[in-house]
Amino acid sequence: MGVTVLLFLTGLLLLWGGSEFITRNIGLLARALGVKELVITVLGVSVLSSLPELTISGFAMLRGDDSISIGNVIGSNFVTLTFVTAVCALLRPIDIHEEVQQRESSWMILSSAFVLVLSLDGRLSRSEGLLLMLVYIPYVLSVLKTARVEDTREHAARAPAPKTRAAVFAALGIFIVIAGSKIALDSGTSLGAALGIPPLAMGVLLFAFGTSLPELTISLSATFKNKSDVTIGEVYASNIFTQLVVLGICCIIRPMTVEPALISFAMPFLILASVVIQLFVTTGRKVNRIEALGMLGFYVLFAASQFRPLPSLESLLGF
Repeated sequence: MGVTVLLFLTGLLLLWGGSEFITRNIGLLARALGVKELVITVLGVSVLSSLPELTISGFAMLRGDDSISIGNVIGSNFVTLTFVTAVCALLRPIDIHEEVQQRESSWMILSSAFVLVLSLDGRLSRSEGLLLMLVYIPYVLSVLKTARVEDTREHAARAPAPKTRAAVFAALGIFIVIAGSKIALDSGTSLGAALGIPPLAMGVLLFAFGTSLPELTISLSATFKNKSDVTIGEVYASNIFTQLVVLGICCIIRPMTVEPALISFAMPFLILASVVIQLFVTTGRKVNRIEALGMLGFYVLFAASQFRPLPSLESLLGF
């Protein structure tokens, strides 16, 4: 047990160090490529920080464990959306960039709703997995459309950053984050088993929380550096990629059976949380500490539902 705890702490330390590399060099990489930091966050960091979700869900599908695969995707998105954002907002209220408010937030809600609609028959086929991945393309194109730095005079005044050095630093940081995530996840799973946590809860909560550690550490580091657009942009963009691309790849590997509990509660509850947070975003274009406490309440309710099943969202709303 002592060795497992030590490994878990080592994994967390690697995650923090890797996130420092990434956030410290986002500006360097953006300058080298001539685009905004937000674009690098959306198309680079958010995608690569989702590799733990892809690895765990993909291997779960190869083993034929559909519940862990889709549970990890939904659970990870819920952790990043509620817990990660709430922790960052409690430390420092998050100002929402206009692009994030208008694009990432809307896409996140739409992608969650699209996954729910496709899952209503209790199954996600290979063709539906391909459709999920195709839906990601318009989102990427919308990001690239705004990829130019708006203030060209300011960009011209700054010394150009060496692309090779910027790419190496970014790759090193991402590698450390992924390695730390793997160590923390493996040791955390062992701890969960030793403490007698039910298998379903381990899949949806422990695996999901473990694969969300890169997003947590990157967002925390960005929050401390007062880069709120990176914080919330990374969370939203990571969720979009996970729901559309990671889940799509898993379905292509093998058609997926979706548990009724996910369709009746977890997926609708994720959409509800997304809509509520969107309301927070549109009122004052920031997430304050009081709203962050409400988001933590969403996460606590979601976590509790894994140990004691709650009524469906429809019954809670009186439908």
